[in-house]
Amino acid sequence: MSLYRNVFPIMSLIMLTSVIPMQIQAAEDENQPNSRADQIDLSGTQHDNRLRSLDEWSYKPIYEQGGFRAEKFLDAKVFSPQGNEIGEMANIILDQENQIVAVIAEIGGMWNSGDRHVAIPWDEVKFFEDGIKVPVRQDNLEEYDLFTNININEAYVYKQELERVTNVERDVATGPQTWKITDIIHDYASMENDEGYGYIKDALLSRNGTMQAIIIKPARSEFGQGPRAYPFYGYPESWRPGDTHYILPYSKEDVEELPAFEYDKYDSILN
Repeated sequence: MSLYRNVFPIMSLIMLTSVIPMQIQAAEDENQPNSRADQIDLSGTQHDNRLRSLDEWSYKPIYEQGGFRAEKFLDAKVFSPQGNEIGEMANIILDQENQIVAVIAEIGGMWNSGDRHVAIPWDEVKFFEDGIKVPVRQDNLEEYDLFTNININEAYVYKQELERVTNVERDVATGPQTWKITDIIHDYASMENDEGYGYIKDALLSRNGTMQAIIIKPARSEFGQGPRAYPFYGYPESWRPGDTHYILPYSKEDVEELPAFEYDKYDSILN
């Protein structure tokens, strides 16, 4: 049986919701420093639900640390260990600490297998000069393939390393202990008094896969023209996938002085 995946009958899926998430320790790599040691203080955007004044919020550490934009990642091409293009990215799966635990890629029409969705643990993902390199090959495709047993319910599988139930349709849904980046991107955003503000256009993630900020484009000129980066006070405390919109915990007065986020200052590893 594959080390990467076990598939359970439908009735056992109920039991999986109580599984304690596994702490995934990212491996160090010269092309992708996945160690948590390379993190710097980003004004408490991770693991600290205390609301911070925007007067304390600065883009400088985000610019300096760099990372990658979720939108760029989702547009990235996927390459085999030999550097051959084999597909494209489909989604990013994060845990309750807003840390990437896996990515979903669509492997397109090769190796006589047709299109397939595969789940790759984050510590096996490498940034490549032309996109993203993953360890998926013709001889191990079944170990990552999500469609492992269509006799049960082809939409659900259990991936042992991630301890998650994952819906493998194109718009990937996740179990209660994880969420996907497409749950938040393009969501409508309002302020704390329910006043409309704009749309979440992107998210920033560090090289080791932690959320740095969300990018919101104001819908009205009174809030400015350019995108703004905000701390992510989201899952699981104040926002969950399926919510009608994202509530930005600030007032109009709070956001008026926030400068536009300048992408050209962000040290991105994906262009």
